[in-house]
Amino acid sequence: MRANRYSLDKLYYRDVSQKLATARELFSEHGDIFMNEAEVRIMLDNLTSLSLNLQKQMASMTMGSLCQICASKPEGGCCSAFMANETDAVLLLINLLLGIDVCPQRDDDFECCYLGPSGCTLKVKPIFCLNYNCRHILTGNGAGDLKELDKAASAVLREQTALEEVLLKTIRSL
Repeated sequence: MRANRYSLDKLYYRDVSQKLATARELFSEHGDIFMNEAEVRIMLDNLTSLSLNLQKQMASMTMGSLCQICASKPEGGCCSAFMANETDAVLLLINLLLGIDVCPQRDDDFECCYLGPSGCTLKVKPIFCLNYNCRHILTGNGAGDLKELDKAASAVLREQTALEEVLLKTIRSL
């Protein structure tokens, strides 16, 4: 029995550029296998829809401008270079399967490399990026808006996690 070349270390514990290289390799060599699975296609469609609902909720709460103000301050913002390392090869693969051109937007020690001029370039984000516990968000919005935000983020995370499980099953068989 041959060893799977996609170890947990390679998928999750390397640096950002290595995880992106692994995701690109998986997409290039096996993307057709993933896309030929009906369950994967359905989950990608669901994830697209759920992500759009989350984006709409965030926009209704003017979170883009709120986060931009915080990020413009010295050492402000949640989108730090440290957070880029919270991505993993499977999450980046999902973005590739969704048609996202996953490529670093910057190379500095301050901000997440996936933070572009209009915000995050990833459609599917690490779990930390779906936790909106910032005091500016919590104090600047009503309970109803916060509940809807939590509901939308939770739905994305549930579908994303389920899709990751399906993809990992296939990756283990490669």
